[in-house]
Amino acid sequence: MDFLKLLRDDVRDGLAKTPAEYREKHARWIAAQEHPNGGFKNRRGNAELYYTTFSLRSLSALNVLTPAIAKRSADFLLRLRKERGGAFGDAVSAGSWWDAFALCEEVLGPQVTNTERIELTRLTHARLGFLQRDDGGWAKTALEGNGSLYHTFLTACTYFRMGGEMPDTEKLRGFLKSLEQPGGGFFENKFSKRAGTNGTAAGVALTLLLTASGAVGRFASWTGLAEKLMPLAVRDLGHHAAFVKTMFSEEGGFYAMPSAPIADLLSTYTGLFTLKMLGQSDPKITARALAYARGMEDEAGGYAGFALETIVDCEYTFYGLGVDSIASSTG
Repeated sequence: MDFLKLLRDDVRDGLAKTPAEYREKHARWIAAQEHPNGGFKNRRGNAELYYTTFSLRSLSALNVLTPAIAKRSADFLLRLRKERGGAFGDAVSAGSWWDAFALCEEVLGPQVTNTERIELTRLTHARLGFLQRDDGGWAKTALEGNGSLYHTFLTACTYFRMGGEMPDTEKLRGFLKSLEQPGGGFFENKFSKRAGTNGTAAGVALTLLLTASGAVGRFASWTGLAEKLMPLAVRDLGHHAAFVKTMFSEEGGFYAMPSAPIADLLSTYTGLFTLKMLGQSDPKITARALAYARGMEDEAGGYAGFALETIVDCEYTFYGLGVDSIASSTG
């Protein structure tokens, strides 16, 4: 179950219903963030794997990922695999690398031999296996002894993007249950005191993905997956939608945590998408969230992350596009 592909497809479907001038503006801005070495710029203007992945995912969702851009990006990614820790140092980098490379290969076709792909997969498995913990989750770093829900979710996305399945799923289910809160929401790890929007989004998505793997089969779209699993989502996960709605702010966005002073665009997108996964989208919330997101939009293209932020970047631009996609699909 390739979650990252389904996510891109879901954003693409919604963006197809937005005005052409909106899509073209953001496509131009993202393309302009390409670094001469083939990667895409971070907030300091340097090419970085993390931002390259968000840029490629956005361009793909906008249907403007060209062979020329894909080729330069694929070469950048292939150079990174030879750098120590450059591609597979942790779940964030490994997931970013495999997603970005898959997006490039969608446009270009295979860019490595079968032997090279097997070796890349082996290296990724070895690194991620080193981060697996006894509690059933995957740690953020080698120094941490407990699993992180966010990094466990990213690990799952990486395995699925490589065409595999998660190992030790029974222990993983136990890990999820240990972090799930009876009143709604998921803790990020065993030391957390409060549930948050993004951890809950990861917990809900991972629960649905584990349920969908194996006997339930594979699905062509996230909508198809959600519809198939809706009885489970309503029966067993519906209380998480109620929790996510408590994170909706007067600004129109979503807070990351109950203690957060202001809303942010990442939490706004993940909040809306979680409600969508659970069949609990609220048109009034979605409309206000769209207005909030548009307040983060730069007139020349790109999105900032929260109110008073003046820098737009490729990561938050994907979240802004995601909010607009959901609003276009449900409005």
